[in-house]
Amino acid sequence: MDEAAATLRDELERLVEESAVFGLLQPAAQSFVCEHLEAVNLPGGAVLIQEGEAADCLYLVAVGRLRVTMRGGDGTERVIAELGRGEIVGELAVITNEPRSATVTALRDSEVFKLSTGAFAQLVEEHPEALREIATPVVRRLVRSLREGSPSSPVVTIAVVPLGADPSLAEFADRLHHALERLTGAASHVNALTTAASLGDLTQVSAERLALWFGEHDSRSKAVVYQADAEPTAWTDTCVRQADMVLLVGSSREPPELRPVELAIAERRRRLNTRTELVLVHPPTTRDPRATRRWLESREVDRHHHVRTDRGGDVERVARLILGRGIGVVFSGGGARGVAGIGVLRALKEHGVPIDATGGTSIGSLIAGAAARGLSPGELGAMMRAAVVDSSAFDITFPAVSLAAGKRVTQRIREAAGGLDLEDTWRNFFCVSTNLTTGGVEIHRRGPGWYAVRASFSIPGVFPPVPTASGDLLVDGGLLDNLPVGVMRAEHHGITVIAVDVGRTRDLSAGSLPADGVASGWKLLLGRLDRKGPGQNTAGLGHILMRLTELGSEPSHDQGDLYIRPAVDPFGIADFKAFDRIVQLGYEAGDRAVRDWLAEQPRF
Repeated sequence: MDEAAATLRDELERLVEESAVFGLLQPAAQSFVCEHLEAVNLPGGAVLIQEGEAADCLYLVAVGRLRVTMRGGDGTERVIAELGRGEIVGELAVITNEPRSATVTALRDSEVFKLSTGAFAQLVEEHPEALREIATPVVRRLVRSLREGSPSSPVVTIAVVPLGADPSLAEFADRLHHALERLTGAASHVNALTTAASLGDLTQVSAERLALWFGEHDSRSKAVVYQADAEPTAWTDTCVRQADMVLLVGSSREPPELRPVELAIAERRRRLNTRTELVLVHPPTTRDPRATRRWLESREVDRHHHVRTDRGGDVERVARLILGRGIGVVFSGGGARGVAGIGVLRALKEHGVPIDATGGTSIGSLIAGAAARGLSPGELGAMMRAAVVDSSAFDITFPAVSLAAGKRVTQRIREAAGGLDLEDTWRNFFCVSTNLTTGGVEIHRRGPGWYAVRASFSIPGVFPPVPTASGDLLVDGGLLDNLPVGVMRAEHHGITVIAVDVGRTRDLSAGSLPADGVASGWKLLLGRLDRKGPGQNTAGLGHILMRLTELGSEPSHDQGDLYIRPAVDPFGIADFKAFDRIVQLGYEAGDRAVRDWLAEQPRF
């Protein structure tokens, strides 16, 4: 066996051992698999498996990324998973001897190894235990996908495309590499100069040699940063062709117009359906990003990020989200009890838990929005105190639509938002409201921040509904989703979710309401004026309406990976006088929960 063949054999054996399926086989069975695997090279965009075809083999991914899609009864195509190195695909049809259930497409230049059905049958005949060893993880994966949705392999190769000549854009690629190295322990950084130093003039290098060179980087690293040129060069095109993800990196100080390099790679990105995200780099003194929407209006991107040139934590946040290792915090609604979230934020900060994304409902949207902007717990506490303790946000009016006119609460939310859009937060942020017109959940990701938070906080009957541009009416999100953990998971693949729940499981009582359900409001009002009267322990209209906003999350719903429930049930939904005590209870609950959680989790 010559040196090249020996190297290939060693690499194949390592790939089989690393496989989540083949790695479970006995050594003799693994050797059989290695001897019968056949290499197949796939250019980006090529279809490997077509749904409905007869199964004649299964595949083991060595280099690249494959997308698995399934066509529904209505003809629409749904992404099932994305697979990378060490994953197998097509095994179910081989085991069951049924037609292919999904289509598999190469998202970038890839290399897979094929094991034919004949070789698989021989494997099972010579090593009977292999069928159970292969079928067990396959069945487990199916069960897990039914329960949690099909997992996808983490991103491995990232093409960083600078949108200009600003030195900070090229510097970002280097800083991203260091962040990925710290998180994975094995990251590499490749640019045109380092590639040319290894291969010589790239225009003279064959496609096969270049693919092999890229494959070697993929196999040695858990993450690879391919630094493209700022111009539409052949090297830039090569980087995009090899990428699981394209990061467009622009300077916030530059105009947001599309760059020539973007136009040059647009067709390849569309054809390969490459995930694309935008990174905006800001000067160190930037307090809040501004006008992000102008960058997003002219680009089709899956997500965006903001980083400052002097903040390593900003770049590490991007790296965690890319790898599917982000930390998201979701805050429920609950009226005054919601300020417990301020204490939880303090506990997270003291324990060094990073926050990469936030989301919330009702008062939780206020807490989440402030955290997304990067306000400290102290700054957030002062802002909330001024808004709800120092003076009332309730301006009573004739109850034609609501008990309050909504002018005060709208004005205070506007002031707190400071003219920012939802896209203008350092951390990704969303909030939810309820669309009364359609009867569905409204997820706010873009647009004026004050408008989204005001809609999410619009307690029906207490504050006026917020109209949409199309005439729909939006009210408090707690009616349908008081703890939107599922939205957070859908927004960010692989994210770990910390859920802060302050909604009461039980509230209100019949008090002195008549058993026949007939009540005189005048009688109850007089009873309240008389401290010994019958109306003292009967919930009022405002309390009843506010209670409705806490009922939108049943116990069976996803409660996150870390569920924090401060002991705030004794406090009423409008009990803002207990502000400091509620914040402290949030801190105590957060401190205990995070301390126990970190004892079982790796540091970030």
